[in-house]
Amino acid sequence: METTITERWADFLTTFTFDDIPAEVLQQTKVHILDSIGCSLGGYALEWGKKVAAVGRDLGGKPEATVIGSGDRLHCAHAAYVNGKLSNILDMDETMYQTRHIGGVPLFTALAVGERVGATGKEIILATVLAYDLGARSALCGSIWRPDPEKGVVSSLYGSSGFNTLAAAAAAAGIFKFDREEMINVLGVAAYLATGAIESKFSFTPPSNFNKSADMGWFCLGGVMAALCARNGFVGDPSILDGPRGLAALVGALEFDDDTFVADLGKRWYIMDAGFKPYPTCRWFHNSVGLLEGIIKKHGLKPGDIDSITVNTHPLGITLPTYAAADNWAGSTGKELWFSQFSLSYALACTVYGITPGPEWAREETLKSPRITEMTKKISHGEHPDAVRMVATWSGHPGKLFSQPPASIEVKSKKGRFTADSTDIPGDTWNPGARLTDDAIVAKFRNNASYVLGDAQIDRIIDAVMGLERIKNARDFTGLLSPQAPAKRTSRRREASG
Repeated sequence: METTITERWADFLTTFTFDDIPAEVLQQTKVHILDSIGCSLGGYALEWGKKVAAVGRDLGGKPEATVIGSGDRLHCAHAAYVNGKLSNILDMDETMYQTRHIGGVPLFTALAVGERVGATGKEIILATVLAYDLGARSALCGSIWRPDPEKGVVSSLYGSSGFNTLAAAAAAAGIFKFDREEMINVLGVAAYLATGAIESKFSFTPPSNFNKSADMGWFCLGGVMAALCARNGFVGDPSILDGPRGLAALVGALEFDDDTFVADLGKRWYIMDAGFKPYPTCRWFHNSVGLLEGIIKKHGLKPGDIDSITVNTHPLGITLPTYAAADNWAGSTGKELWFSQFSLSYALACTVYGITPGPEWAREETLKSPRITEMTKKISHGEHPDAVRMVATWSGHPGKLFSQPPASIEVKSKKGRFTADSTDIPGDTWNPGARLTDDAIVAKFRNNASYVLGDAQIDRIIDAVMGLERIKNARDFTGLLSPQAPAKRTSRRREASG
């Protein structure tokens, strides 16, 4: 009998070992782990992070896993929820091919369950990289987008990131050392705990909400729950990755690419394509923000020099109702954290004022700043002349349809008129022209962590992550992830004079 897709994945997830991980994949996974933890620490530093931590305390449970930032000890499912949710508050967590967050879901699930069972650092790494691959391939192969020669692009409009629940379940199952049959079972349980196709509601009905298009913490919680249910005798769907009514329907795919989904398992690692975000804003805006940052640095522009900024990019990044409403930052009354993350004008204004990307962009003083609001009035945008054509004629994988959208920028200033254009999105590892160095990602971690931890403790975390395979018990690692002494930090805000 022919092996099913679900069975092939279960075989891979339960037989691949830590020693089989290539050196470059191991290094990339460590960098991803560090970046994800930094995003959670930066999220915890905000008022909204404290609210998420409060939910965790309300849930409580056996004190078996640590909340990053607060140090609270909760049931592993609840700690996984809080840590996963914290990691997305800044909207600075990893995003693949511009359109899909996988972020810290595999890690925070593995880490929470790992504390419960005393997993080793090697086991945490292995569970993270395997689960990331499942999530990434699900997102890529289940794309809701397709190029169209007349319309430019067509979409199912029913996208869901519920594949992350399966990724989380795979991570938890890996830590629990499930065998092949147990892995098949847990994936089948997890699918029925996954979130529905709510993403279009978020995109089309402003002013959005704190959960944004998906709750990253809920994916972690669902994955742990699926594993616990499976351990206690629940029976799942044994063919959840097969056919049009399984994973394909869950993610809202127009078509599902079964071939790529299972091609070169253990050889082609999608964590090597991870997109590390240098700015705490929607990935659609990173190209434009990077271009503006480059012009400001090259020509020494100050906020008072700026007369106008015009950006042209793909229309989907600026015309979807929630994005368009957020972009009218000066006219909006809420000016909430999550709204700011989908406002191109807000991101560009923060860049003009040299505000360090990270928690500073999300502080109430920044969100409500009159000078930021005034700067947004000088910013306009339109459709890049090549954007629709490039998508309409796209010949690559549909899941990578928006991986290199063109953007151009024109800055008119008292020092002259400056322009730039690019199709490179800063932080895309797969793109040599755009990837961040490991040092840059470490610097991002340092900044995000500095709002919660002191410099010496930050150094210890970096060292621990880079040597994670040597850690014998996850509890020895998680103990570093909350303050052990009053944090001493100086402001890292580098605001230019206006």
